[in-house]
Amino acid sequence: MRFVYLLTTLLVSTTPLLAQTIANYQKALSVLQKAISASGKTIPTSILLTSKGTIHNLGHYDIPEKTNDIPVDESVAYFQDEQVAYLRSVIQNNGGSFIRSAVSKSDSLYTTGYYNRALVRTNSQEFGYEAAKILPIKLLQFAYANRQSLRYLGQQDNHFLLSFSYKSNDAVTMYISTKTLLLDKIEKLGYNDQYGDVAFVSVYEGYEDKNGLNVPRTRTDYEFGKPEREMTYTAIRFDAKPDSSDLQLRWVPAAFRNKLPEVNRKIESLVFETIAPNLDLVKITSQNNKVLVAQFGDHIALFESPSGLGLNQQILSEIQKRYPQKPLRQVFLTHHHPDHAGGIRAFATLPVTFITTSGNEAYFKKILATNHTLSETRVGVEKNVQFDFVPVEGHKSYRDKLTEVVAYEIGKSTSHTVEHLVYYFPEQKLVWSGDLLFFRPDGRALPTGDRGKAVYNLITSNNLAVDKIYTAWPLNGQAAYGTVEDLRKSVKIK
Repeated sequence: MRFVYLLTTLLVSTTPLLAQTIANYQKALSVLQKAISASGKTIPTSILLTSKGTIHNLGHYDIPEKTNDIPVDESVAYFQDEQVAYLRSVIQNNGGSFIRSAVSKSDSLYTTGYYNRALVRTNSQEFGYEAAKILPIKLLQFAYANRQSLRYLGQQDNHFLLSFSYKSNDAVTMYISTKTLLLDKIEKLGYNDQYGDVAFVSVYEGYEDKNGLNVPRTRTDYEFGKPEREMTYTAIRFDAKPDSSDLQLRWVPAAFRNKLPEVNRKIESLVFETIAPNLDLVKITSQNNKVLVAQFGDHIALFESPSGLGLNQQILSEIQKRYPQKPLRQVFLTHHHPDHAGGIRAFATLPVTFITTSGNEAYFKKILATNHTLSETRVGVEKNVQFDFVPVEGHKSYRDKLTEVVAYEIGKSTSHTVEHLVYYFPEQKLVWSGDLLFFRPDGRALPTGDRGKAVYNLITSNNLAVDKIYTAWPLNGQAAYGTVEDLRKSVKIK
């Protein structure tokens, strides 16, 4: 009993802390998003920036902390869609030119050094920060990509202070002007076995508008409290391409170089199949799942919305391509489980009506209003969501001149969910079920339990003319569809 009391106390006491963490993150995210917007009206996906300056090299010289000034020319390129970053640095030292090059795609990196031309392949995590800090907008976008670690630290000397981490023990503090919302400075804590705890700092000054993008005129990098590098930006372009002559990538292996122009997009594998007049089955091969698309006279309806904002946005995009004159107006859901209704947030910004049962209303409203700022998929602000409820143990018809579907509620008898809908298309003589049934590819009947009995009783007691029974789950290892006779055999098996 004492353990239960302690656990309850712990949960209650940590709730405000969790709320504070979310509130702090949302405050930091708000400032970061404003800083990104202030950096430019439009942010090009391809940027090639050149700069010229001096490295104050701290080396083995005749007096302590003496530096030697080394001229340096740098080129940095960012290709957002292809997830490519490129850096080329040329120094003049001891009468010779020395080149350091690096190019990354996703998490792979190839580099060569100033004094060692050996080609090295490593992970690009640290290089991602090194390349991003050269241009403020890229550093801000880098922080956004790592926003799960984003924190608001307060205000100091007319600056908002935000922090983020891109890997363990590498926290970066950003100083964002409260007046201009532009990034003025970044700091990163580090360690040196000679100087101990140190801060690596970059300061940006003299912002100028370059075709709608705010770019600083200079950047100064500090190490151990002293300037290490002073750079002046000389030119910026927005038309370069990965693996072009601009980047001088002949030293990169051909196989890797050929991959650079490829755009990395995370897409689901969708296969559309017409199974009856005005009905398309959509097979989601990567999720072992299916959804149904019904064409009405002036709109489209979707049956089921499995988990995945990107998946549902992709389904919507495909529907819009196939039926350009008919908008999505209804989303029919069999039950509340995530693999059938977990993706409805993707439609919360559209004028759609969700067909469900009243017992799901509070839960669905909750997930429709959730924030998804940590998702890679962008979703808009939830609008006035509409519901239409099918009565418990009742039915409701949705029809127009082209299509009719009748929703039947049978949850109590399924022993699966308290409320559950099954959909019947009279003209097509087709039943759509969520995951209550399973039909083996070899035709052998398996016991269905209460789930199958509930569907079978629905069909027989209402004298529904049914030729085919389709299920949303699963896709793999199951027959394309079942029949009433298949179902009857399964129901009879004890």
